[in-house]
Amino acid sequence: MNEIFNVLIKNKLTPNQLYYLHTIKHRTVPAKFINITLENERLSNDGWIKDNKLTPKCIALLDSLEAFFRKSKKETNADIMGEDFFIKIANYRELFPNIKLPSGKPARTNIKTIESLFRWFFTTYDYDWSVILGATKMYLDEYESKNWAYMRTSQYFIRKQNPDRTFDSDLANYCDMFINGIDNEDKHFKEKVV
Repeated sequence: MNEIFNVLIKNKLTPNQLYYLHTIKHRTVPAKFINITLENERLSNDGWIKDNKLTPKCIALLDSLEAFFRKSKKETNADIMGEDFFIKIANYRELFPNIKLPSGKPARTNIKTIESLFRWFFTTYDYDWSVILGATKMYLDEYESKNWAYMRTSQYFIRKQNPDRTFDSDLANYCDMFINGIDNEDKHFKEKVV
């Protein structure tokens, strides 16, 4: 509400004048307490009305003020993640082994948790499902050869909160690696001691 009054003060308009301009724009009859002759004269002198019509400056102001009252449409999961997002999330989850990891946590997290994390992921990063699934396979192949030691769960692979309340996404890092064709195989020298 303060923003609206600040706009009125900045433009040297009274609430009655705003109301009267609104009635002109929407072709309604103003209330009887509005002095139409007085308001017309003042608004014409200030450039808000010309020949009993709203000026472009006035229309722009009214449109910006009306925007304060529009409800913003919340984007649905389908808007953010695509129409078949639920199938893609299930495919993502099924990539993870149906086991308990050495950490004691199940590798697969429930679908609802993954859904909310992917909503965050898609609003934060710009990867499509083919990259996400390919990067996930690359990650899982790497950790399968290590008997799943230190592997993140399906939940923490998407997003993990740090102690400083920032978020990391191993999935985003692996998506970059997948797109850039970076090989994740262990290339360290290994020496067999006998």
